[in-house]
Amino acid sequence: MTSEPRLTSTPAWLRLGLCAAVGAPGLLLIFHHTMEYRAVLREGAGTAGLTLDFRTYMCAAADLVRPYDICHNDEYVSGFVYPPPSLGYFHALSRLPIDTAFVIHTLVCLIALAGAAWMTLKLLKPSRAVSAAALLGALAIAPIGTSLAAGQVNILLMAAAVAGVWVASTRRPALAGIAIALGFWLKIYPGLVPALFLVRRKWPAAAATVVASAGIAVLGLVWAAPGLYAQYFLTLLPHAQGYTMPGVAQSIAGIATLISAGGGQPILHFAPIPQGVQWASKIVLALGILLAMAHQHATRDARPLDSLNLLLAASLVAAPNSWGYHYSLIFPVILAALAQALAAPSWWRTPLVLGCWLALAVPAWTDPPAALGAMPWFNLPFRGRYALVAVVLAGLIVRDAWPQIRALPVAGRNSPR
Repeated sequence: MTSEPRLTSTPAWLRLGLCAAVGAPGLLLIFHHTMEYRAVLREGAGTAGLTLDFRTYMCAAADLVRPYDICHNDEYVSGFVYPPPSLGYFHALSRLPIDTAFVIHTLVCLIALAGAAWMTLKLLKPSRAVSAAALLGALAIAPIGTSLAAGQVNILLMAAAVAGVWVASTRRPALAGIAIALGFWLKIYPGLVPALFLVRRKWPAAAATVVASAGIAVLGLVWAAPGLYAQYFLTLLPHAQGYTMPGVAQSIAGIATLISAGGGQPILHFAPIPQGVQWASKIVLALGILLAMAHQHATRDARPLDSLNLLLAASLVAAPNSWGYHYSLIFPVILAALAQALAAPSWWRTPLVLGCWLALAVPAWTDPPAALGAMPWFNLPFRGRYALVAVVLAGLIVRDAWPQIRALPVAGRNSPR
């Protein structure tokens, strides 16, 4: 938990009531996740609308020679868009009947989610009641349910990032390096986490990440030709970074392109991102990384989860294609925010955090009422609500550490070791 003072005058019944107010709806929403997943199983992973991307994984990974050149549709960006070493995992699944592969992938994601929840709570150390309520609330957010029902991989990325930070904090650098390397070669998001390994006592974790990443890249040559690495990093990835779906992507690029399109309904096709917006996204990402590092430095690495959460929030807002299910990465951020808001209720912070939680509980594809949707001042924030939540939660983290951040020129003499 962060070191914000607790409101000792808050009655115990109020804290328990707040826990119940989050935990009970959380249980209902988790039940909804279960029903959504069950509906996908009934329809079949091979035909369900939600599992389009999972079918793409299976289709492309079945061919290790040209995975990036097949299983496309007519969009600018489509098909398999993950690093070559990830083909090992997806190819193994593709050898199975698709429904079996889907269930196995779900089990892997659930194990990773359970591990991430456990490690996050170990870093937070809240009471049992707060832990239970905050965990139910975090598991209830729509990105978690959608990611599981769609067969997405974002839960695995989030777990890799949390594992890397938690293990590095327990002085096991080799395991931290392996966790980040596995996440990076599945999808590149966890590649940002080593920015938090640059303090002296975590240098071994940074070195282990480099060694593990190189080792997995070499191992990947067993099933992925060198040309696939060049195709991915030199052609596919730069191309994908230049397009987004206006109003669908919950990011700077998604919101900006929706504004340029008139601020109305989301456009369910990829559109080019203006060069200025691309640069703005890159600048926000760079500032987010620097802010996370400054937070770590200012707090003497006493709040590693908060530093990671700043990094995750910035990466989601800056990524051009942060769909709703990508916000599975915000799981430790909202879990930590809920735990603090429930453990030490305040008149302004608790309602703000609960509002953020409720915004994340609404599925990304939900439309506002027609009358309100016609008003850009309402429609745009509603369409980009996940990104706004990420900004708000990042702001709360910065606020908590602001006295230390302001003192950085003095604190710099006592950097974390």
